[in-house]
This record gives sequence, structure tokens and C-alpha cells, in this order.
Amino acid sequence: MSAVVPAEPQTLAQLPFKVLEEVIRQLRSTRNDIIRYGVWNIRNLTDEEFNRLDDRKLFGYFRQDLLETRFLSKGRRIDLIQLWKWFDDQMSGTEPMLLEGEELFLNIQDKDLEKVRKRIAEIQSFFPTLRSDDLEAFKRVKYKLRRTVMRLTYDLHPLFTRLEKYRKNALGGAVPPRPERVPLEAVVEIPEPPVIDEHDEDVQA
Repeated sequence: MSAVVPAEPQTLAQLPFKVLEEVIRQLRSTRNDIIRYGVWNIRNLTDEEFNRLDDRKLFGYFRQDLLETRFLSKGRRIDLIQLWKWFDDQMSGTEPMLLEGEELFLNIQDKDLEKVRKRIAEIQSFFPTLRSDDLEAFKRVKYKLRRTVMRLTYDLHPLFTRLEKYRKNALGGAVPPRPERVPLEAVVEIPEPPVIDEHDEDVQA
């Protein structure tokens, strides 16, 4: 069996239209699953509720969201990292993208995609604590973990928005309706991220 030749690096703006469409479709599906299942419990808590909630219950919320992310179309539970990697492994060329019955290897170099990758890696660094039963260790990181999880939802927004812009430009500014498409914003409205002082965050953490 011959080795797979690594694909040439590409930006998202350089993708052919059909490939761009498939990337958008898969990113939409991944982002919807992250919002609906991967961060659902934590995202729906107000600051006051988060501060007052019993730590043991809060620990369970994080574990349910991040370690038992429901991906019902696959018929099983996976963690958030596995969910993301099903999409991102195709962007990095680790796994091929199947397009019209053909395998296509990509090597996407993109600043917004890289930002999401780094945020996912930050969340993964908390997994040993979440998989343990060390409540005291969790209490030390719970605020930082919440900020990191919320920022993931914000980081996904510009990536998706820019892909849609590229698609619109490729069509000459006119985006025809697609009956099979469920707009992401129909699933959940994601607010713009608040301005966060990184210095203050380090002090609070």
C-alpha cells in the first residue's frame, strides 16, 4: 500500500466551491452539536446560578457536557475532543474528506481554525481533572474551565461567518436558497464575546 502524499497547504479562501460547500456543511453540523450537547448545561447557567450551584452538581454538568457529548447521529456518546476531531482531522489531512465518492486530502492553514484548535487543546487539558473524582481539584479550576468553554463557542463564530462570506463571494454575492440547509442561527443565537481582560483573568484563576 502506497503512502499518502501530504496535500499542499491551502487557505479556506482557496478551496474550490464544492469543497468549500462540504467544509461549511460539516462545520455547521459540528458546531451545532457542540452548542446543543457539548456546552449545553454550562452555557445555560447564569453567573449567579454558576456561583451558587453545589460544586458536586456543577462537576457533573461539566462531565456530562464535555466527556459524554451526545452525538446521536452516530448512535453513541463521545467526548468533545472526538466530536471536534471528526471534522478537524479532515482539515489537517489526517483523514480524507469524502466528496462525490472520491477521497480528498486537505491541509488547511487558517488563523481562525487554528484559534479553535488551541481552544480545544485548552479544554482537553482539563480532562484529567474531569475524569477523576477529585472535587477539590475541580473547584480550583471551575471558573477558568467555564471561561474556556464559553470562548470556544465565540471562537467558532468568526470561522463559520468567514466561510459563508467566501461562499457568497464565489456565487457573485447572490446566495440561492438551499432547502436541505438548516441555518445555524435557527439552532441557537450566540452573542458576541465580551471584552475580557486577560490580566484580570489570570488574577481570578
